[in-house]
Amino acid sequence: MALINIEYGSLASSETMNKNFQYLDDKISETAGSFTTSISSVSSNIATINSNLSDLSEKLDDTKEEIEGSIEDTNSCIMTALMLPDWTACISISKPNSYKVPSNGYVMINPVANSSGNLTINGVTVYFKYRGHEDDNAAILVPYPVKKDDIVTLSSNVIAAYFLPVVEEIIVEDSDGGEENA
Repeated sequence: MALINIEYGSLASSETMNKNFQYLDDKISETAGSFTTSISSVSSNIATINSNLSDLSEKLDDTKEEIEGSIEDTNSCIMTALMLPDWTACISISKPNSYKVPSNGYVMINPVANSSGNLTINGVTVYFKYRGHEDDNAAILVPYPVKKDDIVTLSSNVIAAYFLPVVEEIIVEDSDGGEENA
């Protein structure tokens, strides 16, 4: 049914008026129902979006933790492999015959000029100083890289022996001018 047109100045019957009002009431109810359905659909879509955003947020948090862990592992590997000497912590070794290395670093040995002998680290022996001729009197400070808990044994007479640890932490300046530990 459609609205019944009532001409200006004419008298409309109550039946015509009631039909028009009924038509308008039906259209208002129909439109309200349509709005309610649309609002329910929008609410459902918002709930789905919120759920998806929550899932993405959790995945981002997990990924962030993985990346941070990976960065920490990478920094740890770099610091383990990096052998920058810390000269301020260099110490003299009083008994180079059997020395347990306290941390990653270098054992530096200066042999007696006319001596010869071997260097053993963790059971692996190499020539330290070979004196092939009586005029072979070379003596120079020789560094050997070592890692924590290595056992260094020397069978040569030495003038001096030192342990030079590596830097444990490096400060890196970031792009903002601030400092960051590596």
